[in-house]
Amino acid sequence: MSSYRILAGVIALTFACGLGSLAAAEYPSRPIRLVVPASAGSSADLGARVFAKKLSTILGQSLVIENKVGAGGRIGAADAARAAPDGYTLLYGTSITHALYPALIKSLPYDPFRDFVPLGQIFWFATMIVCNSQMPFTELKGLIEFARGNPEKLSFANSGIGGGNHFSSELFAKAAGIKVQHIPFRGNAPGIQAVVANFVSCTSQTEVKSFVEAGQIRAFVTTGKDRDPRFPDLPTVAQAGLPGAETTWWHALYAPSGTPAPIVQRLEEAVREISRDAGIASQTSEIGLVPQYRSPEEVTQRTKDDIELFSRVAREGDIHLD
Repeated sequence: MSSYRILAGVIALTFACGLGSLAAAEYPSRPIRLVVPASAGSSADLGARVFAKKLSTILGQSLVIENKVGAGGRIGAADAARAAPDGYTLLYGTSITHALYPALIKSLPYDPFRDFVPLGQIFWFATMIVCNSQMPFTELKGLIEFARGNPEKLSFANSGIGGGNHFSSELFAKAAGIKVQHIPFRGNAPGIQAVVANFVSCTSQTEVKSFVEAGQIRAFVTTGKDRDPRFPDLPTVAQAGLPGAETTWWHALYAPSGTPAPIVQRLEEAVREISRDAGIASQTSEIGLVPQYRSPEEVTQRTKDDIELFSRVAREGDIHLD
């Protein structure tokens, strides 16, 4: 290679770095679009709104939330993946969009690793195994004994085949050595209402606090690796003697691949600051979202681990969406 070409390459690289630094210095100069692949009023949407308000304050610019819910959120994730990598379109991603769907769907319209830059984890949450309070058992041991004595009579509502609580229920059933009947609904709300009305025996959901306090349903165990702050006396599945049934879900912020490094760095710092803000927990505790920062590298590793777990569960349970 000639010295002229080497010099030209150095000049081009220096110019590109200069543009990146200039973009970061001016960023953000206009409102940012935050794609939320969940319906308005859902826990993901509420978490995104709490997060967006804090991020807006830190960046000094407004965030416009765009709920894109088609195909269980896959349309929203794909839309963000195709956006210009300039920091003005971000994705409020979840373990559903980035780990569960990649494990279930071969023809996914985006790649969770190639198409996105993780900026950090924001929240984690777990589901509770809950049953109608009229069921003939009051503790986990009784639930398992009932299910073993009545194969597939115990039914579990879920938000749809291949949904998050379908997987949580399936992992719980396998760890407990029981067979249950999975009943799909169009979302979490009708599923929990079916359990309250005793049309379905149980479910694995997050937003159950008000129903438990009203005595309409009974909580037996949390499927997370840690206890849920809302139910400090409720054991985890591992503490209850069911190791291997843990499923902790998460929310994280992403930018399209190719976003300038200085902008990525600024957003990473903002996510870290927000996730460690003690005031966030008071705004999300009722819906079960627990602030917890994880670095971009940790998010990537967690995603790989979850894809491996969900792929195994899908294979063993013959669960697929393609």
